Amino acid sequence: MRTFSDMKGLPIYEQATGKNVGTIADVWFTSHGTVQGFVAQQRGLFGRRRYLPLAAVRALQNDRMLIDDARSFQPLPSSDSGHSLYGERGIAGSMVVAADGTTIGLLDDVYFDGQLGRIDGYEISEGFFSDLTEGKKRMQLAPFTAKEGVVMVDTTK
Repeated sequence: MRTFSDMKGLPIYEQATGKNVGTIADVWFTSHGTVQGFVAQQRGLFGRRRYLPLAAVRALQNDRMLIDDARSFQPLPSSDSGHSLYGERGIAGSMVVAADGTTIGLLDDVYFDGQLGRIDGYEISEGFFSDLTEGKKRMQLAPFTAKEGVVMVDTTK
């Protein structure tokens, strides 16, 4: 099992040339846990954040991501087409609340299990001291809605 934190900052290489074309900065996904792609920081003099669709990813290894080629980078998607952990619609650090109003904790990270195209669960923090004594909690994937720093998860499904 792998968290996004394990992937953030990994270099991105073109498969054919071996050229380093950027680093992974964020993940872009739907409220049902489908990974649509990644936000990458491109290399170069005018390096900027760009969107990398999941279809362009050939392999994700422990120390790098391989893509078809640098022309796969696209402008960032509109903020109403998905969520990211850290970007404009980033949900990391948001309060996670169950549909019945029960506070679960703060969203800290997401888990990938098996296939890269799917988020398998959420890493939840219940606070600094609780994290030290008991560790962070793992919550199974549940559809969510995110508004104003609150992630409402539908735990009934």
